[in-house]
Amino acid sequence: MWFSVDFSSHVPVYKQIKEKIKALISVGILKKGDFVPSIRSLAEDLGVNLNTVARAYRELVLEGVLQPVRGEGYVVAELDRETFVAKMLDEFKRVVDECKKAGIDQNVLLDVIKEVFGRDEK
Repeated sequence: MWFSVDFSSHVPVYKQIKEKIKALISVGILKKGDFVPSIRSLAEDLGVNLNTVARAYRELVLEGVLQPVRGEGYVVAELDRETFVAKMLDEFKRVVDECKKAGIDQNVLLDVIKEVFGRDEK
């Protein structure tokens, strides 16, 4: 299996798929021109509906992360690492701004960041 999703998470499955693919790109496992699994194949591997994977791929295309290749599937778009990281940081800033507006203390956010980075060390 390519990766897994957490069905008990509050994060929708299609968003988890998007984030997992972005993470694979950001660490260099997926590179420009690499094919991602077909919608049907990934849906079967993850045990999710085809429409869920299709939505994730569609949104990744709109974000410029994936590119459809007619009759062949989807490939990682021509996106250099700096541009990709900049897009991810912009998205992160947007979420942090939403948290700030919601009154979430910055120390809580810092704890979440430490928790996420700490998972890799386990």
